[in-house]
Amino acid sequence: MERGVRDRRAEEIEALQAYYGNDLRRSLRDVRSMSPTSTSPPPKSESEAFDIPLEGPWFLRIRQTNMEDDGSGDINFSLGTPTLEIRLPPCYPLGEARPEPILHNVMMNPQLKQQLLRELTEMYEAEIDVGILWGERCREELSFGELTGVNEDADEYNANSNQGTASLMKSDGDNSKGIRTFIPPTTRYSQPIRHFPVDVITNSKYQRMMVHTLPFHPPKSGPSEIMIAHVCTVTCIEHVQWALAELLFNDKKVSKATHNMFAYRFTSDGSHFSDNDDDGEKGSGSKLASLLDMCHVENVLVVVSRWFGGSLLGPARFKWIAGVAKDGLVQGGFLAENK
Repeated sequence: MERGVRDRRAEEIEALQAYYGNDLRRSLRDVRSMSPTSTSPPPKSESEAFDIPLEGPWFLRIRQTNMEDDGSGDINFSLGTPTLEIRLPPCYPLGEARPEPILHNVMMNPQLKQQLLRELTEMYEAEIDVGILWGERCREELSFGELTGVNEDADEYNANSNQGTASLMKSDGDNSKGIRTFIPPTTRYSQPIRHFPVDVITNSKYQRMMVHTLPFHPPKSGPSEIMIAHVCTVTCIEHVQWALAELLFNDKKVSKATHNMFAYRFTSDGSHFSDNDDDGEKGSGSKLASLLDMCHVENVLVVVSRWFGGSLLGPARFKWIAGVAKDGLVQGGFLAENK
């Protein structure tokens, strides 16, 4: 196995274990042995069950987010535990060959099942980690009743296949309108999974007009290094949510950026609100927040998308990020050009 492939798989396994805990297993036997009615022999030790092989396949238990787990994994399913198996080609995730998804212990319409598997396969592109992406897609697509075979008429929550990693799923709380989840295309750059309320991001009254700067290529950076700023007026948190969702769900290029760091500030009913987010680029959010403060701009959201070009820029990257953001503020009319 090539070193680059080995390192990327090790990073993805670490991310999967952090996100799913003991739902990530080394074999289907380990999944089956966790059922109290199972006759399969348990793994020799707990460490054996969690020693996930780099070469795969990987096995991920698919469960609803609102299902409680006491840590033992003893949840009784009549068909066994619904499980996603991920079979990896030798070059994954750096090559064009696609990993293969297989669903075990799932009772659903065969045509719908094949459609879901085909959708998962088509999600893959070189350099994209599919573990969390596929796991969340399965969990969101299938209701608890469909997974266990208890209720084949359960409601379906289908994502628009043309909107990248965007997906519609049932809310864990009382908000039946649901949320939309953005899953970054890779876990390599520590970008967080983001959730947006559907009743906000689909409401036209929160729609924003955004200004986008021209692509900027920092000096002495890699050939594909690019930064772009996106700026709009905001006067409430719903405006911020709508704008971020618009970029992540409806701009395929932005959705695949290495980082989409942002900062905002606005005043509403006499109260001041502000926040920022690094999106995996540690320290960048606070730099953008400082820029907004120093420029004395109000009621604004600035997002800077960065596509890493392969060369480390060091501390200089913050100068370029702030510079691109300032250009966006000028272009959006929030700041005088010579200020």
